[in-house]
Amino acid sequence: MINNDIKALFEQVPTMALSTVNNDGIPNVSVIASKKIIDKNTIWTIDTFHNKTLENIKQNAQVAIALWKDAVGYQIKGTATYHTEGKIFDAGKEWILKLKPTKIVKGVIEIKVTNIYYLTPSYELAGKEVNNVK
Repeated sequence: MINNDIKALFEQVPTMALSTVNNDGIPNVSVIASKKIIDKNTIWTIDTFHNKTLENIKQNAQVAIALWKDAVGYQIKGTATYHTEGKIFDAGKEWILKLKPTKIVKGVIEIKVTNIYYLTPSYELAGKEVNNVK
């Protein structure tokens, strides 16, 4: 699902926006810098400062990511799972501490991608699902 164009942009941009919503429909958005594509359907982010984001994920696992550079962008939707122990937590912590040795790691958010849409400002692409554009 995450193709080479999306992966290239993901790796170029220093931050992305992660949006969540609680059971009352109140949205929240966080800026994420510690992010990694694990495979074509999985993204990890590291939790150091999340409060509302974490509470929202516990209430409603549906999340959306927005990332963009210049006039190219994508919205990635998925289901989040929060890990504070186990294989995913250990692997995520090991990965980020190699890059940022002083990083505080409270948890790893694993996002399983369900859909990806263009954010690119274009009549042909804006809002269209990436896998449905030929």
